[in-house]
Amino acid sequence: MTPAAQRTGSPAPGSVPDDATRDIRRARLEALAVAACLLIAVGAGTLGMWLSCVDTVHNNFRQHLIELAQSAAQQVDVELHARIRRPEQINGPEYRRAVAPLRRLRLGIRGIKYVYTLVRDGPDIRFILDAADPGDNDGDGVEDQSQVWEISHNKTRAIQLALPRDGKPGVPAATDEPYTDPWGTFMTGYAPFYDAAGRQAGAVGVDVDAAIYVARMHTARNQALLGLLPAGALILAFSFAFYRTRRRGLAPLRGVATAARRDRLTGLANRTLFMSRLDQAIERVRAGQQPRFAVLFLDFDHFKLLNDTLGHEAGDELLRQIAARLRSTLRASDAMSDEPGGNVVARFGGDEFVILLNELQLDTDVARVAERLLNALSPAYGVGGREVHSTVSIGIVTSDQCLESGEAIIRNADVAMYEAKRCGRACSVVFNEAMSTRLTRHVTIESGLRKALGTSQLSLVYQPIVELESGAVTSVEALLRWEHPLLGRVSPAEFIPVAEESGLIVPLGDWVLQEACGAFLAWRRQDPARAPRAISVNLSRAELALGPRLLDRIRDTLARHDMPAECLQLEVTEREVMRDPQASRTLMQELRRMRVRLAMDDFGTGTSSLACLREYPFDVVKIDRSFVSDLVAERDVLALIHATLTLLENLGKTSVAEGVETVTQLAILQSLGCGCAQGYFFSRPVAAEAVLEVCSARWQTEPTPAGQGAAVSVPPASSAGTGR
Repeated sequence: MTPAAQRTGSPAPGSVPDDATRDIRRARLEALAVAACLLIAVGAGTLGMWLSCVDTVHNNFRQHLIELAQSAAQQVDVELHARIRRPEQINGPEYRRAVAPLRRLRLGIRGIKYVYTLVRDGPDIRFILDAADPGDNDGDGVEDQSQVWEISHNKTRAIQLALPRDGKPGVPAATDEPYTDPWGTFMTGYAPFYDAAGRQAGAVGVDVDAAIYVARMHTARNQALLGLLPAGALILAFSFAFYRTRRRGLAPLRGVATAARRDRLTGLANRTLFMSRLDQAIERVRAGQQPRFAVLFLDFDHFKLLNDTLGHEAGDELLRQIAARLRSTLRASDAMSDEPGGNVVARFGGDEFVILLNELQLDTDVARVAERLLNALSPAYGVGGREVHSTVSIGIVTSDQCLESGEAIIRNADVAMYEAKRCGRACSVVFNEAMSTRLTRHVTIESGLRKALGTSQLSLVYQPIVELESGAVTSVEALLRWEHPLLGRVSPAEFIPVAEESGLIVPLGDWVLQEACGAFLAWRRQDPARAPRAISVNLSRAELALGPRLLDRIRDTLARHDMPAECLQLEVTEREVMRDPQASRTLMQELRRMRVRLAMDDFGTGTSSLACLREYPFDVVKIDRSFVSDLVAERDVLALIHATLTLLENLGKTSVAEGVETVTQLAILQSLGCGCAQGYFFSRPVAAEAVLEVCSARWQTEPTPAGQGAAVSVPPASSAGTGR
């Protein structure tokens, strides 16, 4: 190598870089490996075809021999054959008549050399008829048609099968391979023949020139071998073309490595490079070569919705613009630096990005970087002539929190990112162990809920809804309860969101509907007078999204339980309805045409509007418990509820106050004109067995002289609380 080459690190003229040499050698080995694999595959196929052909020819020829023998057996005159027993009878008149059909068969079919009959004579086998021409054809000094006692070992087994033995009749048989005796090389087929009484009288043997069999076998083998020639030529041509293609595609090792570590869409580092740099950072911190590092896990909010709405090309363009902003924001730290201690920005997959910050001096530095990223990524993007907004949720893990492994750090950063989404999105959250515990419980609940479906772990309780004017129970609301075998009682406020996220809410809702309607039918059958007039069931947004399938499910359920449609009330929140207003309106109108009652749940929680009351066919509006709890202390709440009740009365809708717990709340609601109420003041949710007892009670809804109200005492249910 020249001094200039030594200084610049480039190869000397005419030399081949070691990296390129390794690539060329690898290309050759790959081409040889491809050729070897193809040869093995083709060879195995050819061998299989060869063996199959040989086996087919062999079996077909043996069957041909048996069929010839069976044809010959049909030509034997059994009565005449039985009279030919002595050697001196050979070439006598009876012998010539008996052997004539066999001789015609031998002369008429090419390849047949000898046709003869055999009988068992004690332990020996004796030949009777022989269709060969008279004379000593084999030159041994003995007439060929004389009785023959020596039998070739190669055909002994076939003869033994064809002749009766130990009281068992013979069966058609043939020799497996060619054999040679003084008369030539043959393959023989044997077939038994029978007398008029059906007893086997002997067997016929047909010797066929083995040259026919050998010729067929050679033809099959040659055809199989010929198939290797074009296959071999194609393999050689393909392997050579593969090698040349690999040679032309070779690039310097550095260029290949750079392409291998970049994401093709954004040009950022890919997952492989990022994990390699993260492992290096872990080792440097452990060795004391750098003070700390941090990993930021970024996931863009609602990206899938944007991708599905605008199309994948628009989604790819948005990802490229996101990558450009990340580069610009972290340009000072050289996001794609080749230096081991530099920062790395990578696309981890989909709309997930990760950042490794090695240049941290203080723990607070990572918070400033995260804030800078949030500010840089929050402005709108221009995609396809449209303005698109996509905020980012960031999870953060520092080396002070975890140095276990790169996988563990990424996992914890991912957990922190999901915590950021749970906290409202468009923010950053630093990981702590409580998040991991919460995620573990989340996973445990999801897994347990899947197993609980259809088991006794799930049950329904029912809370009465009381008409304030009469104090009578008008309906009950079905509420879901779950008793986990290890976690114990799990609150609906905890497991219902998990069911919605995991997709379990639809089968869970179907189970609730079936159970509730079944219980309602049982109450009506047991005591129609005390049974509630209706039962109320909550609907989730996933169930609303079913559309026509939900209608079919409700029709089938009502028909199965022989339940009037007006006895079923479905509760939905305005928040769920407004996710797809037009589809929800159409669905609810169909439900009203079926005469199913509809209730707006949680009215007043911040999403309700007068337009929703006007445009959607709700029969009942349930005022949220948060208003009822502040009814006594807050004057503005009192005024708001008064206005709401007046509006509902004018619209002809039934009002229900949720969460009534005190006689004062009850008295105020009644004075304001509220129609119905539910809450602990009347009854906790009770099991199905206690519903009729609760419904038979009458609550005192007028204040007593002492200013106190009184409720009929109902034993509290074992499952307290509300919610689905």
